[in-house]
Amino acid sequence: MNAPMRTVAAGAVGIAVLALATPAARAVGENTGGKPGVICGTDGTSGLTVGTAHARDCAAALQVASAYTRGWNNGADGVTIVHAAGSVWSCRERTGPLNPYQECVETGGNNRRVTLTS
Repeated sequence: MNAPMRTVAAGAVGIAVLALATPAARAVGENTGGKPGVICGTDGTSGLTVGTAHARDCAAALQVASAYTRGWNNGADGVTIVHAAGSVWSCRERTGPLNPYQECVETGGNNRRVTLTS
């Protein structure tokens, strides 16, 4: 095997190792000043990172984020009420220690929160 092929092979192995070592759900909270939680994925409309306190709530968090960001495209501003994942959520921009972020809070008393950060 010539030198360029060895370099390509070593690079591919390095990428594979990094992919396997990266956890599916990482800690969040630095941008929001909140308690650490998990990253559930990325909202398809806004490209923002979606997070919540527990991995078990990720499916709901992604649904809430999607419903909320669809409202942005319709010109919604200020507090937005979202009906998603079987609940009603109150969403708005918040001031974080590093950057503003979006937060949705379940209004039914379960105190579940969804954050959208850049």
